Amino acid sequence: MFLGKKRGEWILPLFFMMMVLGPVYAQTTVSIKPGGWVRLQASSIGATAYQWTRDGIPLSDGKAPSYLAKIPGVYSIVTFNAGGCSSEQADPITVTMMDSPIADLSISLQSASRPITVNENFDYYLKVNNKGPDAAHSIKVSSLLPEGMMLVQLATPQLGSSTYSAATKTVSWSIPQMAPGQDAELKISVKPSIDGLFKSSASVIAATADPLMGNNVAIDQKSILTIKVPNVFTPNNDGKNDTFKIGGLESFQENQLTIFNRWGSSVYEKKGYQGDWTADGLSDGTYFYLLKVKTVHSTWLEFKGYVTVIH
Repeated sequence: MFLGKKRGEWILPLFFMMMVLGPVYAQTTVSIKPGGWVRLQASSIGATAYQWTRDGIPLSDGKAPSYLAKIPGVYSIVTFNAGGCSSEQADPITVTMMDSPIADLSISLQSASRPITVNENFDYYLKVNNKGPDAAHSIKVSSLLPEGMMLVQLATPQLGSSTYSAATKTVSWSIPQMAPGQDAELKISVKPSIDGLFKSSASVIAATADPLMGNNVAIDQKSILTIKVPNVFTPNNDGKNDTFKIGGLESFQENQLTIFNRWGSSVYEKKGYQGDWTADGLSDGTYFYLLKVKTVHSTWLEFKGYVTVIH
């Protein structure tokens, strides 16, 4: 291809491109990763000066035989010899940017569905899911335990590793990578030291861009009750432990208590129970109770168990 001539001297701009991963020759289009680059190199016989352009605009830093292209665009070059003769515009090289990988991570935090009382162990379940479309890298999960909630055990997660900081009451969970569609779970065993409504939170982030951040935070609310049902009482009229008294029941005016014998027959029923059952007419032995209480949220909670009667 004739590109220019002066005093019998040919100017032949010849190009090759050096990418991050190795040389690529004779390409007119090349794609680079976000943050990557491609080196464009001109080799022209007799050339003493160079002018690179991007999208037809001369580049102020493009006056050397090579140019480090970091921005998408259409690149070309014109070379000059010592006599000032310029070559024709070289065939263009198009540099495009690869799409950045994205991964939609979601997180859920769920506590045990059964009623929980003070000083009773129960579990939280942290679950992370990668909805894709790409793999997620360097995933960090953080879960904050509320005041009055003590960590009992931190289980080994399905992926990655986890730690707990007593100073900040924070569970930290690191996952190196999650493929699209993959999920992982971490069980956290805790024990409340006081009653009330406990609010726990968890969040997830990753080095990979996340297009939907609205599902990166999870909240769980758990009512811890002061209900404490004894497993034995002695109705022998000695003034001690003579009635089936349920601790904390006074906080739940709307309640129902049903007592069953070992054959499943009801032997006692009471709405608005006041802790006054004495097992009159019943023999010693083990009985089973079903206690229902209505919370301030107008939901009914059930407690089931057994009690031994010893006269």
